[in-house]
Amino acid sequence: MPDAVHALSIGTMARGLRSLAGVLDKSEVHAKAHGIELDVLLQARLYPNMYSLLQQLQYSCYLPCDYAKHFADAAPPRVGYDETTWEQCRKGLDTAVAYLETVTPARVAERSGKVVPLFFDGSRTMNVIDYAARILVPDFFFHMTAAYCILRHNGVPLSKGDFLKG
Repeated sequence: MPDAVHALSIGTMARGLRSLAGVLDKSEVHAKAHGIELDVLLQARLYPNMYSLLQQLQYSCYLPCDYAKHFADAAPPRVGYDETTWEQCRKGLDTAVAYLETVTPARVAERSGKVVPLFFDGSRTMNVIDYAARILVPDFFFHMTAAYCILRHNGVPLSKGDFLKG
């Protein structure tokens, strides 16, 4: 069971971040080939009251690291806060993946009964396994999908395969 919990939380998000990194790489090539400024893409959104691509990328990095800190031996990297450029966002993805890769299935098993505060409401708590299944992984994929959709909406020729590649 611990290996499955690790695979479905830490492993799944690490793979998603690697996919998102590939999506950004492909998007950068497309943008340069078509004279699109990367900063314009970072500010793009699907609807005026939705987060921009920059914010979607920040959350995609922040959420997994915030969860992984409950199992890791080191504090999480500061990703998902200060990025303002394409290069910083791309580096943030790699940094987040590297941090997630430090968390082993054994460590997840060791701490699988831990109760943690919810990232959006510190007064509420939940077991880490329930938290991953009910809140974290769905929220992570919400932001990852929104980032993908913003880039598709802006003409980047992405496919389902790019999204699942990781």
